[in-house]
Amino acid sequence: MNIKNFLFSYGSLQNAEIQLTLYNRKLVGIEDRLLGYTFSDQKIEARYPIIYKTQNLKDSITGVVYEISEEELLLTDAYEGSSYQRVQVQLASGIIAWCYVMHN
Repeated sequence: MNIKNFLFSYGSLQNAEIQLTLYNRKLVGIEDRLLGYTFSDQKIEARYPIIYKTQNLKDSITGVVYEISEEELLLTDAYEGSSYQRVQVQLASGIIAWCYVMHN
């Protein structure tokens, strides 16, 4: 079964070279926003951003939402590693998507 998932990216997964390496294709996405989240002062390996939930809808993260397969979602889990937690979020557009956030 080919299950489609939506993935919200606010960082490196927007990079075409990373997409080609990870998925063997370039993703096509649309800009969207994640409300109620903001960037942490912490970064993974002092380089990669982390976001966390604030409960304040005035806070938002701009990014891109992509449609990916279940297999690609599992590849993304491996790419993101244990530094992030995958959660489902509702974007400003109303799309329900997976997003990688700070571990609780």
